Amino acid sequence: MAEIIFDGDAAEWGQRALDWAQQHLTSRAALLQGLLVLALCAAAWLLRRALNLGPRAATAQTGWQADARVAPMLRELRLCSWAGICGLLLLAADSAARHFHAPHKVLSIAVSVALAWVVAHAAGALIKSRFLGRLVAWAVWIAAVLHALGAVDQALEFLDALGFSLGRSHISLLLIIKGASLFVVLILAARMLASMTDDKLQHADGLSPSAQVLFAKGARFGLYALAVTMTLSTVGVDLTSLTVFSGAVGVGVGFGLQKVFSNLVSGVILLMDKSLKPGDVIEMGGVQGRIAQINARYTAVETLDGKAYLIPNESLIGNEVINLSYSNSRLLIRAEVGVAYAADPRIAMELMVQAARSVPRVLADPPPSALLTSFGDSSINLAVGFWIEDPQEGIGNVRGAVLLAIWNAFNEHGVSIPFPQREVRLLKDA
Repeated sequence: MAEIIFDGDAAEWGQRALDWAQQHLTSRAALLQGLLVLALCAAAWLLRRALNLGPRAATAQTGWQADARVAPMLRELRLCSWAGICGLLLLAADSAARHFHAPHKVLSIAVSVALAWVVAHAAGALIKSRFLGRLVAWAVWIAAVLHALGAVDQALEFLDALGFSLGRSHISLLLIIKGASLFVVLILAARMLASMTDDKLQHADGLSPSAQVLFAKGARFGLYALAVTMTLSTVGVDLTSLTVFSGAVGVGVGFGLQKVFSNLVSGVILLMDKSLKPGDVIEMGGVQGRIAQINARYTAVETLDGKAYLIPNESLIGNEVINLSYSNSRLLIRAEVGVAYAADPRIAMELMVQAARSVPRVLADPPPSALLTSFGDSSINLAVGFWIEDPQEGIGNVRGAVLLAIWNAFNEHGVSIPFPQREVRLLKDA
């Protein structure tokens, strides 16, 4: 059972804070400096209004200010414009007080607080996550304020005294803050290294696409695991004591996440045996498309019409999948058409071959070929076969282009395509 504990003496801490306030803030010079700080803050607010640097102006982005890397920082600087102007005015007043050897303790503290607010929010704007950026900004500002007050050691001592007990262990608030800060830094570093590794693997000529994905995901998982391990080790957690606990948790999680682990293992198998890899054109359950990604749980298959089918990896392992580009990217396609019995099928087949050759995506080698498939009720059924090497660009569109070229060729040479006819006879009753 967790119990909140404060190891220090609350009365002592309160007396220390009161003594500091009486020493630095209750003198006549401190009060005069406080009034000057308020006057300069009011002047900074009026100056910001005059320069139109308020929050409404922060939303306007034109020209180079709309750049994705510059705009967030400019927006934060506009939002902190009052603190920035106030800090500059206070800095001028503090410099004048120092020059004339006048009391300036309160002015120095106010300068540090105002300028630290601007710097902290500008630094937080560089972080993509808004929540994390705000958190970093507040942390930097509080640290700067404590440094300006000269109370860094006292604050650390207070945080170390405040905590809670968990069994026989005492966990201080300072330890939690250090662990969380270290974890965030290590995770950000791991994410950056993982992105760099992905870029390097994508440009590696000696690796297949499936091996690139496998190594990239393995590196990402390893970096994240290393970040977690280093964080736990730094904050003093005995990793050997977690062995039994992690084993029990693993058994429970294994039963609850059987499908997830099955898909994970299936994804690793797909990447290792190279039966399916990113860029392959597959057909499964009436869905035909190109494999865009093989993720830990599912495989993303993009069709020509822009749809993305997220197929579980387990389904790709256990069901029949047609890989149209398994051995090579070339694919044979057939286009069938019927001609009237009055037409010469030899001429029609030659026209079909010429029409197929006229389509840009049809390969010249192997050349297209036509054949007579059957004699139908109303037509002579012919078919032309042709090869393409880019099935990821679509199959139905190139077949349609060939059929349209055949239609134009038949119209130019007078070859008719019949339609089914039925003859109905009415017989009189005997």
